[in-house]
Amino acid sequence: MSIDQRQFEQLSEMGISLWQRRAQIEDTNSVISTANAMQNTYQVINLNELAANQCFNDILLALDLTIGEVKQQNDHLDLGLVNWYFIDAKDADDQVISQLNNKLITPTIKLIAQSAKLKKQLWQTISQQLT
Repeated sequence: MSIDQRQFEQLSEMGISLWQRRAQIEDTNSVISTANAMQNTYQVINLNELAANQCFNDILLALDLTIGEVKQQNDHLDLGLVNWYFIDAKDADDQVISQLNNKLITPTIKLIAQSAKLKKQLWQTISQQLT
């Protein structure tokens, strides 16, 4: 069951905590270090370009979202409970997809679409941590 940002905020204000899966401590530490290293290197987002990409539409489908539910910010996409940041990278081989504290950090959709490794990482992240 998924809820939108407004519902999440209302439940939080009422003191109702939501059940979330917890990553292993090692994974959390690696995600924190990766997120800190990538800070301030986020790409500016163009939602119209992303909407034309089939891989992006498949990801939204996996997250049970429509393009109308995605809010474009300057440096990220607001997906409700998760903010999705894209990092600018040239090579997909050494890139890592990370998620921590409702912040999903990935390489660009173009790189994800070209790399089976990145697709696998993203699907695992979505299924284990975001659903």
